[in-house]
Amino acid sequence: AVVSTQSTGKSMITLMNNFSDFEVAVRMYQIAKKPLAKLDFKRAVYICSGEMFDDTLLDMIFYVFDEVGDGYLEYTDFVQIMKFPETGFAAKVVQDEQSTLGEYFKKCVRTEMLRSYA
Repeated sequence: AVVSTQSTGKSMITLMNNFSDFEVAVRMYQIAKKPLAKLDFKRAVYICSGEMFDDTLLDMIFYVFDEVGDGYLEYTDFVQIMKFPETGFAAKVVQDEQSTLGEYFKKCVRTEMLRSYA
């Protein structure tokens, strides 16, 4: 499936502009000690931002941020990294390469997509 860069960018920016609401919603899963499934993530994004993430964007987010690889996101997998990018692995890479977190994310997604087609 082809992802529209413009609509994907708009969706991510809208989510980031409403991130505090999204964080509260996702935090409820952490309090309940429940991992966040794709459908729950998608619903939380929609409720908090009004954006409906398409499945391809959702798959990319889970592929990049699901540290365990179990198909679920923990609070620390996504929210903490997005909220405090300077504390995660990406910060070290960004610092080493003198680039922005956005550039790192794009590079990571591009590399993983190319690897899946190889």
